[in-house]
Order: sequence, then structure tokens, then C-alpha cells
Amino acid sequence: MNSRLVTPRNWQKVLKMSDDQLFKLTPEEQQLTGQLQNVIREEIAVTDGVIPFNRYMELALYYPGLGYYSNPLFKFGAKGDFVTAPMISNLFGHLVARQLQELIAFGCQPRLLEFGAGNGKLAADILASMGDNLECYWIIELSADLQQWQRETLQEKVPQHLDKVRWLSALPEQFDGIIFANEVLDAIPCELININQTQINGVGVAYADNSFVYRDYQLSPSSLEYARNLNLNYTDYQTEIHLAAVLFMESIANILRHGAILFIDYGYGANEYYQPNKTSGTLRGFYHQQVLDGVLVNPGLIDITTSVNWSAIATAAIKCDCDFIGYTNQAGFLVNCGLTALMDQLHNELSAAQYLQLSNQINRLISPNEMGINFKVAGFSKGLEQDEWLGFSDYDLSYAL
Repeated sequence: MNSRLVTPRNWQKVLKMSDDQLFKLTPEEQQLTGQLQNVIREEIAVTDGVIPFNRYMELALYYPGLGYYSNPLFKFGAKGDFVTAPMISNLFGHLVARQLQELIAFGCQPRLLEFGAGNGKLAADILASMGDNLECYWIIELSADLQQWQRETLQEKVPQHLDKVRWLSALPEQFDGIIFANEVLDAIPCELININQTQINGVGVAYADNSFVYRDYQLSPSSLEYARNLNLNYTDYQTEIHLAAVLFMESIANILRHGAILFIDYGYGANEYYQPNKTSGTLRGFYHQQVLDGVLVNPGLIDITTSVNWSAIATAAIKCDCDFIGYTNQAGFLVNCGLTALMDQLHNELSAAQYLQLSNQINRLISPNEMGINFKVAGFSKGLEQDEWLGFSDYDLSYAL
């Protein structure tokens, strides 16, 4: 749901380790994953022995109190499972705030709605940059533990703006302002499918020989239609389809009456996503900053993620009467928002050691070998006359969708 260090989000080469080497679980971890495994096994037992993969992913990530994003185990930072872009440098949030500030100047109401605020660092940096110009800052966060973490971060970093922040448990019926999210789409449960030319099956999860295993099942009519419309005439090809992410985008677009939507996440356009050489899709897991090929182990302890199909997201937004503003990579977006000029300014204000440290942080955000290219930024609007935003003024990749 949020970005990483040697993690889901910045694509450094990592050492693959055996399960025995990697999973040296504490008693607390052992108890937690054991409880969640029992929950999943019971559901499999009452559903003809197999559940769709998106249901497994939903339980593994979001089951109350036990799922990866719902349990109290530590996840952020060098000692956790991932490091987000806002955690790497305060400048990330400062530059995102420049884009948000421009949208307010274009006529957006000075209201922000952030999905999945992680440890609250991005919210704190945005409020530090533009809090005086905001009417309210809403956060939709379903995890009680993460809500508490966010409160503590904001209380520490921006106590003067804490009165503007409100946590919601569901979408408002309508919204005027700016909706945004950093690394949320990748954690929306997806379905797995297997394609053998004209034959398309769902890939679900069963339980056999004391472990969770993949098993084919018959897709629902809507999922089968979606998969067929991809027109993938491949053999022995496993990949993901993202109906829940599409519905999420449609829900957001439908509540927005006037304003803008800004999403940041890693992914591809459909043509790149469904390349014939990507025979196993983009599904992967992360545990203590190690990449896992298998995601059916130790539910509740590992992050499960897939790349975003940005073509599907853009199509869903346009279908709901949003204007598609732009699509670029994270490096291009940050440069467009004034990164170069800001670094020149800071070069004159910081000591050599401080500037070197900052340069190393920024390199992680924009380097092609880290987060700069694989992370993408997409913008949509409704009711705004301006269709040229600061963050998409150059390096436009819309042709790839």
C-alpha cells in the first residue's frame, strides 16, 4: 500500500533467500499468522474448497486485527518491510504540495482527501507546506493502528494544523476538492487468471498438504468478460485483472463534483503490462525488504502487491466524466514541480555534507534504477477549465496508455 526501500516500490536487486532463512518468526508473528491461516482455511472449507485469489488477498491484507495492513506489527522504515517516498525525503511532499497548491489556484476547493496515509509522513509534509491555505484535510484509513500512527506523526510534525485533519471510514457521498493517493492502487485485491489461447480460468487458492496452493476455478461472468476483452491469445499465461481497482476509480470519480484526482503508484499501460514475456504477471510479496515469488505463505506478515494497470484506471475515470490531464513518471513529475530549481536553491543554503545527504535522498526518488521510472503519476479533473498542470508540463507519457 505504500512504497519501499529494497521493496515493492523501488526495484533494487535483492538477494533471494529460502523460507527457512527468511521467516524466523517471533512468537507474536507465529501466533498472528496462525490465527489468520485458520480464518482463511475455514472460509476455503465452506466455499467448495477454493476461494478466488482476490478474496485471499483481501483476507491476507485487510482482515480486522490480523491482516497485513490491519495488525499492529511494525512495517515502515529500514527495520520494517518498506520505505515510502515521503519517508525518503521531505521534498517529496513539498513538491506534491506545489501541484496541489496550483490546483487550488485553478479553482479547486481548498480541501484534500487522502487515501491510505500510511504512517502520516506525506500528510505532515503537505500540511507543513500548505496547511495555512487549507480548509480541511480528510484521510480515509481503515486500519485503527495506522490511524493512531498518523495522529502521532501529525501531532509531532504539524500540531498547529491537526485541527484540520479528520479521519473517515468511508467515502463521502460527494466531494469538492482534491483527492489523492500515494501507493494505494497496488494494494487493491486483484484476480488471477490463467490463459491458454481461448480458454481462460480463474486462479484461486485452496488448502492441501498443510499449505495454501493455487487451484483453477470458473470465473464469474463479469470477470470472464473483462479477461476476454484483453484479447490475450497466449498459452500457459498467468496474469492479473483489476476489476476492484476499476470500481475504486469509478467510485472516486462519481463522488467528485468539482476538483481533481492525483494518483502516484508503480505500474504500466496495458500494452506493456500484458506483454507475452510476462508469463507470471506482476504479483509479488515482500517481507523485511525481501522479494518473494510466492505470496501464499505466512498471511498477515507479508505485503502482497501488483503493478497498476494505468490504462484501466484512466479508462474508468474517463467513463465517469473525468478529464484525463496527464500521465508521467515520478522523476518527470518531481522535476516538473520544480525539483531542479529547489535543489539549486538548497545548494546555496546547506552545508556540503547536508547537501550530499539530500542529493542521495533525491536520487532514490528519481533514479531509473530506483523509483523514478517505475512509479507513475496520473491526473484527472472534473469541472476545471485548466488542462495543463505543473506536474505534467513535460515528460508526458500519455501515449503509452
